[in-house]
Amino acid sequence: MSYNSEVVVLGLGNILMEDEGIGVHAVRYLEENYQFQPEIEIVDGGTSGLDLLPFFGPEKSILIVDAVNFDLEPGTVGVLEDDAILAQLDPKISMHHLGLSDLISVAELIDRKAKRMTLLGIQPKSMENLDLEMTDTIKAVFNKVIENALRILQEWGIQATKN
Repeated sequence: MSYNSEVVVLGLGNILMEDEGIGVHAVRYLEENYQFQPEIEIVDGGTSGLDLLPFFGPEKSILIVDAVNFDLEPGTVGVLEDDAILAQLDPKISMHHLGLSDLISVAELIDRKAKRMTLLGIQPKSMENLDLEMTDTIKAVFNKVIENALRILQEWGIQATKN
């Protein structure tokens, strides 16, 4: 694991809890199916919380992919940027969001706030059951999640080439 890339794609979630794992599934897909120029850091952050602090810094652009409760229709894909991310996060949204809000707050506190941060959120259908598979609703929007991630990276000057 290197912390040198200026662009970090961070997938969060628990793959054991159905749709909760969408962020991890998405970054694994990106890593396995695409090459990026310039090179970026793709991180399976799971539910790591403060352990992810080394990936933050004032020179970094961070794209976070995660299940987010927008109180919208399951499968809705939404984008939050910079300060709007912390405002939206609520511990009841997901088991690890308290960790994400702590991570962002600590990064700011110790002058490691990213210069640019975007949260690509997907409204989950179910996160209650122990199941490695995402629900059909989330599987149906998976390509939309990948397309949105690639679009955001392209806006940041990162070119993706499919393997």
